[in-house]
Amino acid sequence: MKKQMNVILLAVILLLTTMLSACGQDGQGEAAADTGGQNGTASGEVVEIEFLHQHSGDIIDRLVEKYNQSQDKVRVKPTFVQGSYEGVIEKIQTQAASGKFPDVFTNGFVYNRFAIDTLPVVPAYTFIDKEKTDLSDFFPSMLNLGKGDDGQQYMMPFAVSTPLLYYNADHFKEAGLDPNQPPATWEEVRDAAKKLTKDGRYGIFFDYQITGNWLYQAMTETAGGQMMSKDLKSVGFDSDAGRKALQYWVDLVNQDKSMPNLDSKQASQSFQSGGVSMYVTTTAALTGFRKQSAFDLRTALFPSVDGNRTVPAGGNNLVILAKDPKKQEAAWDFVKYATSPEATTMIAQEIGYMVTRKSALDDPKMMGDFLKEVPAAKVTYNQVDNMVPWYNFPGTSGSKVYKIVQDNIQAALLQQKSVDQAVKDAANEANALLK
Repeated sequence: MKKQMNVILLAVILLLTTMLSACGQDGQGEAAADTGGQNGTASGEVVEIEFLHQHSGDIIDRLVEKYNQSQDKVRVKPTFVQGSYEGVIEKIQTQAASGKFPDVFTNGFVYNRFAIDTLPVVPAYTFIDKEKTDLSDFFPSMLNLGKGDDGQQYMMPFAVSTPLLYYNADHFKEAGLDPNQPPATWEEVRDAAKKLTKDGRYGIFFDYQITGNWLYQAMTETAGGQMMSKDLKSVGFDSDAGRKALQYWVDLVNQDKSMPNLDSKQASQSFQSGGVSMYVTTTAALTGFRKQSAFDLRTALFPSVDGNRTVPAGGNNLVILAKDPKKQEAAWDFVKYATSPEATTMIAQEIGYMVTRKSALDDPKMMGDFLKEVPAAKVTYNQVDNMVPWYNFPGTSGSKVYKIVQDNIQAALLQQKSVDQAVKDAANEANALLK
């Protein structure tokens, strides 16, 4: 009898153990589902990768946190670098001396050729071809921003912008201008700027100091020119179009006195405080302007010439440099997430960049309702068909060429050089470096 009781007791213990074990497994499964699977991979291995970027604020930290919580195989560590795209490139060049690179980084479109030619880039097409990734949801003009000269996809578009005309609609009304009909051409912009310049207030500012001669490219190519000759042996801005672009700015500053000769930070603050009525700069400035401006802020297309409008794409691609195969796969998984409709919506709404996925644009839960609430954010998409790549000078001297051009633009605005001399000097110095 005692033996029989022991058997029964043992059976009860085993049954209870089994039930408790099952409950524990179910609880773990539910927890994993709720937290995005934070219990590690089947083997317990988590691959950690570094993401180097230049985006200030906490948007990248929040995006990375969402990704880390969405799965249990990869852990991304974001690292912020000051100094915009030049700061990122300088950081990577410093790391190259020791053979240590970030696994993923944001590369300004202006340095695409430099990255492909000089860095150990792991091409995106290797993963795309392997997985047969469907890219049809990306804007084709944005996908082109990550392609090399061979037409292959080396990088994926992350943050994209175009130059816009921001304007103070309240000032327009005061000056007798129709805020619902903003100026559309260079001539109209110049006329409006004259009318808006009064009582210590300036009519316009072109943010010509943006890295990589971005706005000078927009102006030169809108005027019908090119930044580089077709044979890639010399610069192309030493032309009537290049002179026309610079002369326009020089006339605004020195003849009309409708544009202040300030640095970008000073001019931006002046615009936000009502000291400048129109401001031409990147789409990415929208969120900052909205938060800091107390007036009726609106946007218009980049001004055209003879019906032509060319807007170089500003912003950056995501580039993989990871050496270890496991880290390469982890980096690609993160890149896919960071360029998803949900993630690109975060970047667009938080900073002001454009979404790179067409599906996000119309979805009410993503950009659909947002664009209705913030119509100023919609204008940039109306010139997406005018988008061209941010020009990359060949060779490894691109950053030096950009500075040469910038210095000569400044010399012309200060009337230290004539427009003709400034363009010639910039071209001669640049060509010497490009040989």
